[in-house]
Amino acid sequence: MRCLRTFPLVLIALYVQQAAAVHAQACVADRHGDLVCGEGKAAMRVVADTTSPSKEYAFAWRSDQGLPSGRDQPPSGVENLLIRIADGAVLAKLGGGGYWATEEIRANRFDLLAAWSPDSRAVIEVANSRWDSDSFAYYRIDGATATKLDLRALVEPVMTARLPPRNRQGNSFRVRDDLPVTLAACALPRCSMCPRARPATTTTCWSTSGRKAASRPRRSCRCGG
Repeated sequence: MRCLRTFPLVLIALYVQQAAAVHAQACVADRHGDLVCGEGKAAMRVVADTTSPSKEYAFAWRSDQGLPSGRDQPPSGVENLLIRIADGAVLAKLGGGGYWATEEIRANRFDLLAAWSPDSRAVIEVANSRWDSDSFAYYRIDGATATKLDLRALVEPVMTARLPPRNRQGNSFRVRDDLPVTLAACALPRCSMCPRARPATTTTCWSTSGRKAASRPRRSCRCGG
């Protein structure tokens, strides 16, 4: 009988701990209207203009010492994340990791862009630094997790192979943010990229499961020597 009495108490204790954890990570608007999830060192700030069409998901950032305020910069350990807004659950760690923004200042020469599918079940991350795209990836959301497909690993070798052999060393890879990526209903990413930042566009179609369905170049890439 003692074991029978103890077991429900353990379940109740676990439930209370889980409920408290979810409540602690809830995303609420700050005085500037930006969403902040959680408190203390676990706090995350939602990145502007990265929220899904359904308002369920977004990109966010955090640091290992919590969120700074005003004009203070994050001390160290900045991470970029894909989160669920309702409870602040982290679905995936993004590949970039260099972007942050407080109420007043933001990371210099870093950009974090999100291209969502209309049904909010898939998103493309473009994390740009000054000269490079640090991450170019596709995420498929499935419940409380997200599966990642590294688009840069697929696209960059193809673009490099189009260059003359003498020009293949020392080039950078950057997805142009002035010709942004879009993700259509058939999960069709459209993007523009090229070593040395000259224009090029490649269209790749992905099935809803994240598998590559078709790929075709739309315009060749011409780069200087």
